[in-house]
Amino acid sequence: MDQIALSSHTRLLFLYHNIGNEVTIHDKFERLKTSLSQTLTHFYPFAGRFKDNKVIECNDEGVEFRETRVHGFLSDILKQPDTDLLHQFVPAYDAHLLSEFLMKVQANIFHCGGLAICVSLSHKIADASTMGSFIKAWSCTAVGCMTESMLPKYILGSLFPSIDSPIVLPTFELRRHLNFITRRYIFDSPKITKLKSKAASKTVENPTRVEAVFALIWKCATTASRTNLGTTKRPSMAYQMVNIRQRTNPPLPNTCIGNFVGQFIAKPEESSSDSEMNLQGLVIHLRKGLEQFSKEHVQKLQGGNAFVTVFEGLKNIMELLSKEDVDFYGFTSWCRVEFYEADFGWGKPKWVSVPSPRVKNSIILMDTSDGKGIEALVTLSEQDMTLMENNHELLEFASLNPTIT
Repeated sequence: MDQIALSSHTRLLFLYHNIGNEVTIHDKFERLKTSLSQTLTHFYPFAGRFKDNKVIECNDEGVEFRETRVHGFLSDILKQPDTDLLHQFVPAYDAHLLSEFLMKVQANIFHCGGLAICVSLSHKIADASTMGSFIKAWSCTAVGCMTESMLPKYILGSLFPSIDSPIVLPTFELRRHLNFITRRYIFDSPKITKLKSKAASKTVENPTRVEAVFALIWKCATTASRTNLGTTKRPSMAYQMVNIRQRTNPPLPNTCIGNFVGQFIAKPEESSSDSEMNLQGLVIHLRKGLEQFSKEHVQKLQGGNAFVTVFEGLKNIMELLSKEDVDFYGFTSWCRVEFYEADFGWGKPKWVSVPSPRVKNSIILMDTSDGKGIEALVTLSEQDMTLMENNHELLEFASLNPTIT
């Protein structure tokens, strides 16, 4: 699965309020670097280099740690959160990642003593669950509460061995467009409860909060696209990434390092009109897609056909992404990954987010700081986003880019 994964980096930002004066900041940076080195002794492949698409040379060449000074105040960012602005606080993106650092860290200190830590990790060796495991181990190492249960498990390679022959994937590029924009929507806990009630049906009596939020965004984005195109029956589909660790038999620990994700495609009838793309119906499509994935896809993975299964699933998504006559939305949920528990000794982060992905029709869900709400980063065309920002049904349940308090 790592061999098939895109050779891009997953970047995550942790923003902290005032962590001290100039002297204490120096000491805290030293704590960050020391604890990072200690953590990498357990996550040692992250400090290696790619030899080819099959081997990581664990040569302990290290990771990049960069310190920057920001001529500004963290409070200004929290007052008007802007995921585009977050690109200024991330390590430089390298075109030839297979020969570069597998991990980069950038610590940005503001005039006010605020701190933004960006962790950039190669998708070739890590999914969101792996990122969460690393951040937890690193922050706990920094404050001296690292436990054996947090240590990474290197078992996926034995369960799903690498392929010796060259892997030829269909031509595909993760398209980033300047004319696609990202907006941040916040669903608080009371509104999610209300949304789940509206999304419930006899088929799915108790939708999860992720299903309810996904379905609403999918519905509203489809309506925006169809309105702009002047049609009511343009095909609309969605794919959702799924962490497989807890879906195998027996379940695997979340500390398994690597990429262990799959995806399913939810397909309403192609003739479905706007009135048929209702909230309850989309939740049913998402639930059935997940149930079928858990039953059939995971069985195939464990039945010795892991490569073929993953390859065919990715191939289907690539083909749909290349079609111009279909709206295809990609959903990723990082909910329940405890990023807001990342306390390096100066408290938990005020905001955890990602720089705007600018990837067509992509939606990323993350927990809010209280662990009960959901923050949705939605990327659409400018034309579709204009209608989304004024969609009354969406704004009944979500707040558009509120201040972080």
